[in-house]
Amino acid sequence: MPEIELFTPTGVISGWTARLPLVGDGPTFDGPLPLADACWYPNDGRPASQRGDVLVEPDDALIVVLPEPEVRSHANWYPITVELGPYHVAGRIETLPGFDPDRALTRPGGSFVPLWDVRIELGGQPGAGTAERDYVEVNRYAVERVTSPLVLSFHFPGATFVEAEGAPVA
Repeated sequence: MPEIELFTPTGVISGWTARLPLVGDGPTFDGPLPLADACWYPNDGRPASQRGDVLVEPDDALIVVLPEPEVRSHANWYPITVELGPYHVAGRIETLPGFDPDRALTRPGGSFVPLWDVRIELGGQPGAGTAERDYVEVNRYAVERVTSPLVLSFHFPGATFVEAEGAPVA
């Protein structure tokens, strides 16, 4: 069984699942996700605790840490920062060469958008530490603010956008 880590509005839960919530290009939740041998890490500074078998509701999954998929060749990488719930996430987003967000016909097909090489910080809590992950998927409907050189309104509906200076990163 694969291990999964979920960042929720009130903390992080990790555990083992019989099924990764994957459909197509990313995670999807068609109901509560069962986790076995779950460990809960609350955002309020209380110590971690074992929870045994739990069900995580789909709306509680803000950030999903998954095994990194194979990276496609000839991708352009752009820096991106998103804020969702209590989290500040900085990383890279992949686009195909020639991607023009205003004229692109492709749109995200699921509820989550993949980001690579991310740093996740708990906003408003200095000293809370930083989680670094190779690959995550963020709930695009929960994103409140995006800073990127690309305007990604189709990727993050309802978010406020701040255009950042920059060019693709290698």
